[in-house]
Amino acid sequence: MITDPIALVLLLLVGVVALVLAIFLALAYLKDKGLHHLFWAVSFLVLFVSGVLIILYDFTILSEPLVPVVAALIPAGLAIGVLYALYDSKPWGLFYAIYALVMIVLLAVIRLDLIAGMSDLSSYILMAQHIPSGLIITFVPLYAAFVSKDLETSGALFGIGGLLMSVGGVLLAMVAIDSPILSATEIFNILPLLLVIVGLFLFFGIILPEKWKIEIPIISGLF
Repeated sequence: MITDPIALVLLLLVGVVALVLAIFLALAYLKDKGLHHLFWAVSFLVLFVSGVLIILYDFTILSEPLVPVVAALIPAGLAIGVLYALYDSKPWGLFYAIYALVMIVLLAVIRLDLIAGMSDLSSYILMAQHIPSGLIITFVPLYAAFVSKDLETSGALFGIGGLLMSVGGVLLAMVAIDSPILSATEIFNILPLLLVIVGLFLFFGIILPEKWKIEIPIISGLF
């Protein structure tokens, strides 16, 4: 269990933000049937569950075989949601959903060692899923906000959150390869604060733009 009080408070804050977003995104989907709200709700629900598991079992839980598989739903859901939100008249969201699902299932097969001799492919499949998701989350909102003008500039906050999430992915990759630049302890000390910052950027990147905003009682009335 996480014993550092600062890390614990930060992770609890991440959990609260993620749970609030998951609930109100799900309600928005039930009301308007916007698929972007559904996929984002799944992402934040998984983020909430991941935060709870880290609090209960420390960051060592990340070494469990299925954790990377489930965690892959976070960037995948965010990326699919962005494509549905901005390009609902095109099939890009559907195509990327199929691609992400195939990668996640394949990753699960490898991590559970259901097919012998494929374990070496795990990191490549993980990158094949995370890299395009990270690029979509980061650059599609930024492009829509500043170039194509399909999104208000406040939507760029979503892209910045995606960029910072990718930084977190790089840090976790450094743990996996035992990087000499930062130790695992140093990285795990950085991650709680980074997760809070990511959560806040995504939070405001979702509730501020008219393109896809959701109404959250009291909070939405402040902006």
